[in-house]
Amino acid sequence: MSVRGRVLVNVEALNMTESVGNYVKHRRVPVIMPEGGYTTYFVPAISGESIAHGFQEVLAEEAKKKNLPVCKLCERGIFLKSTNENVFKESFDSDPPKDEFEFERNVVEKCTVEDVGGFLYAPRAGGNVKRTSNFFTGYMVPVKEALEGVVIEPQLHSRYALGTPFVEGGQGQMIYYVELSSAVYTFSFDLDTRYIGKTTFSYEKAGNDVVENRAERVDAALDAVKKFLIEFAFGAKKTRFLPVLDWESLIIAVSDDVWTVPSPYTKNYIENTNRKKEKVDYNTELFLYPENGSFEEVVVDAVDKAKKRVNGS
Repeated sequence: MSVRGRVLVNVEALNMTESVGNYVKHRRVPVIMPEGGYTTYFVPAISGESIAHGFQEVLAEEAKKKNLPVCKLCERGIFLKSTNENVFKESFDSDPPKDEFEFERNVVEKCTVEDVGGFLYAPRAGGNVKRTSNFFTGYMVPVKEALEGVVIEPQLHSRYALGTPFVEGGQGQMIYYVELSSAVYTFSFDLDTRYIGKTTFSYEKAGNDVVENRAERVDAALDAVKKFLIEFAFGAKKTRFLPVLDWESLIIAVSDDVWTVPSPYTKNYIENTNRKKEKVDYNTELFLYPENGSFEEVVVDAVDKAKKRVNGS
């Protein structure tokens, strides 16, 4: 499943970086745009790490609903994911296996999030084990047409403590600034279900089944994608900076092999997608918003189609 789209997000603080004193900065990235030559703009962005964290939180919830195993840390939204011996012991209440194949098999069997989202085991004594994530995402950046007009603006806020015994030195007001931005952002997310529930690290045993209910795990991942997209379930500072957002367009491709939707950075990405499908087609089916109905209908239809393929119907 490959997802690409454009989403208008107004007044957002979804991905912040460091604070300098009482000033909290929005994440910025350099983007190059050809204009006769090449011009570099530093623009607001939302990192792939932020998006991945939000998806894995939803995945943990969906897995628990379906009575699928999730380790102790992942179910709490702490995605250290078998980093070392101590993390493994805290997650699974047992010592890590010494054999690399058995280690991966053990983690995949006992945690749906680490099965789908991957992990990197790097103990001090050596014997690293890496499992590549089965989902892929990246930075959200402003689309090409909006790039020159995007700004980041600091907003002044204050908190008062007047009339309380907590005021010291006559200071009853705390002033702070939070950078906000508004932009039409790109969005990208891919899910490859081939190795969910299977081993990958040892090339001799890559593709071996670990679980008997692989289809249930894929269903959980697809349900997580559905909820994640419909609820826009990621980003920081939502308790007081809940953004105003509206999806402008979306394409979801469901295929029997790797088939990614072209980048939504340029406005003709829908035409590019249709042209690609004319040349390359792995039983690929496209679901387009707004052409094929409401946003929710398109997402639900695409997930239902993917589930039917997984279950062979």
